[in-house]
Amino acid sequence: MNPLSIGDEINFKTLELRKGEIYKIGSTQIITVVEGQVRDRVKGILNTFESSVYYGGEIEATNNTLITIFDIKNKDIILNKIDVNGNFGEYCRKNWTQLRGLYDIEGFEKIDLYRGNQIDYSFNGVKYKFNLWFCGKEVDCLWHNQHSFIETHTNIAGDGYMQKSLDGTDNGLIETVGLLPGNSHKKFNIDGENEENGNPKYPFHRWLGGSSGNIWLVIEKY
Repeated sequence: MNPLSIGDEINFKTLELRKGEIYKIGSTQIITVVEGQVRDRVKGILNTFESSVYYGGEIEATNNTLITIFDIKNKDIILNKIDVNGNFGEYCRKNWTQLRGLYDIEGFEKIDLYRGNQIDYSFNGVKYKFNLWFCGKEVDCLWHNQHSFIETHTNIAGDGYMQKSLDGTDNGLIETVGLLPGNSHKKFNIDGENEENGNPKYPFHRWLGGSSGNIWLVIEKY
């Protein structure tokens, strides 16, 4: 089983497609374009960092393309009809790493936020990391504005939100992007701008858990 899969219900894989290559889709899959572009006869075009839910059919790569695929066994996950905290919370809290185990900062142990396994991947000379996160109901996953990479998120289960703030406070909130299963958001980094250390420049942003908890994919591009 792939280390980013969760039991038999959520199975993960990466796939490289050559230009013109066709991929036949399973019964229910969430597909994210990590780099490149794909098209199909119904939805049209998916570009880099865009995702969608597919119920069969096929997609064609318009150039050399890297995609991630989540094979979802229970369609109620896609339809957002499950309690993520109840269905997956025990597994994630037992098998994944709580935030304090990732960042040794006092108080982080109180946050119901866990990261699963991480996969390193290279495509066209570019380094990527893929990892899954879980949070409980309506968890504030903390404002931050520092990254050594460009990131985007694809929501897998539950309803979650990406938010942007002027100053890293709730009062400074300027944007909220709601994400249902299969949705991704546009990049939040400021295009063409970098910090003095060369890292991409980001506004303050955070993930906010939905009403039943969340599982989401983080794609990191280095």
